[in-house]
Amino acid sequence: MYTTMSPSSVAFLFFCVLIILLPAQHGHAASSHASYKLGSRQIFFKTPSKSPANSKQASTATTCSSFANGLANNKLPVVHRQSPCSPLHGLPSLTAADVLRRDTSLIRRRFASQSSAVSSAPASAPAPSPAPTIIPVNGSSDGRTLTGALDYSVLVSYGTPEQQFPVFLDTFLDVSLLRCKPCASGSNSCDPAFDTSRSTTFTNVPCGSPDCPTTNCSGGSVCPYDNSIFSIEGTFAQDVLTVAPSAAVHDFTFVCVDVDHPSDDMPEAGTLDLSRGRNSLPSRLAGPAAFSYCLPHSPSSPGFLSLGGGDATVGEDNRTSHAPLVSNGHPELANMYFIDLVGMSLGGDDLPIPTGTFGNASTLLNVGTTFTMLAPDAYTPLRDAFQEEMAQYNRSAPGFAGFDTCYNFTGLDVIEVPLVEFKFGNGESFLIDGDQMLYFDDPAVGPFGMTCLAFSALEDGGGVLSAVIGSYTQVSTEVVYDVAAGKVGFIPGSC
Repeated sequence: MYTTMSPSSVAFLFFCVLIILLPAQHGHAASSHASYKLGSRQIFFKTPSKSPANSKQASTATTCSSFANGLANNKLPVVHRQSPCSPLHGLPSLTAADVLRRDTSLIRRRFASQSSAVSSAPASAPAPSPAPTIIPVNGSSDGRTLTGALDYSVLVSYGTPEQQFPVFLDTFLDVSLLRCKPCASGSNSCDPAFDTSRSTTFTNVPCGSPDCPTTNCSGGSVCPYDNSIFSIEGTFAQDVLTVAPSAAVHDFTFVCVDVDHPSDDMPEAGTLDLSRGRNSLPSRLAGPAAFSYCLPHSPSSPGFLSLGGGDATVGEDNRTSHAPLVSNGHPELANMYFIDLVGMSLGGDDLPIPTGTFGNASTLLNVGTTFTMLAPDAYTPLRDAFQEEMAQYNRSAPGFAGFDTCYNFTGLDVIEVPLVEFKFGNGESFLIDGDQMLYFDDPAVGPFGMTCLAFSALEDGGGVLSAVIGSYTQVSTEVVYDVAAGKVGFIPGSC
């Protein structure tokens, strides 16, 4: 006697067969789900929890001490600000809405000045710079002291003898920043800060020096730094920067930032410039100007920063995709990394993005912003196609945590998601994981709770930007900046 199986039973049987046959399972640290990729789609399914919370807490010290194990001498451990091994651990976390407002403010303030430069309107008085966007978080009303201003940090040392500080990775500004003593207030309580008087190799950069980019100073005064966009003031200086046992840069140019109070809510002491600027760390390394990083997806996992050498090269294997590095054409943006993005697909189908949307080298690859932003002409087709693909699930209206395309998957055991693919001008493409395109409100349950499409519309790119690919889209992928070869490599599943 034969029994006809219902469509739902067939689907469940097919899923069980996949579990048995497919070895390429993606585990997710500190969560209760796993996934399989099937072409340009990803299937998430629930799994039993593997480790109790107290076990994870007991092993924190061991995990932190072992983060550097297995890394070559030219590699530094990279940690997320919420990692137990980060100085910011234990401080209140930012919400996704906080991060979206922070990043929107950063992009708007940095690129608003480009609007007049690209405008074809008759010359007129320049538009005033937009006022800083204040992001109230945990009682703080000043966006500049926002807990965890950026997301990923490494430990570096300045001076002789060395003074070690955690600093944020940055590809946005064109110089490294460091809090410095003497304190502006004359007191000695502005830690964490670099004590310049203790370093025998510290020097100020004088006006008129080739290392002073400022033209509005003269005589024997110290070269000033005044970033009105981000309200940062300081002076240019030079000292030894030690970033790994085998990598010390003498006469490294950075900015000593004026500080006058302790920074209990910002244990990071500054930023490490990884841009294309002449004062950046990659520009000062001996040998080919190549470096890479892999940003950890989970706060409990380490990533790495690889500096030059044979490890920071773009492989030609089938796991690596490449995007051409291109010039934006604006001299004041020459320090940033723009790539030749020409299109996108979802679930294997090209999105109907108007021709020219990504033209004029307008896609910025940036480690200092979190979620990827797309011009409305690109974001709207992505959002609409994703909602159509996910029509079998109940969408949460009007959205959640600042995102407009969200779903509550609580109670489900299996979810199928179409994947986003970026297409580049050289014919290659980069297919990202569901973890790189979906925001999970509760990482412990992953997608089986409130889940959102982790992209947002680019509100104001100053007429220059059409896309900003942020750190969330880059997680777990080694991103290799091979400036000499004019390309960026993406190697998935590297950390």
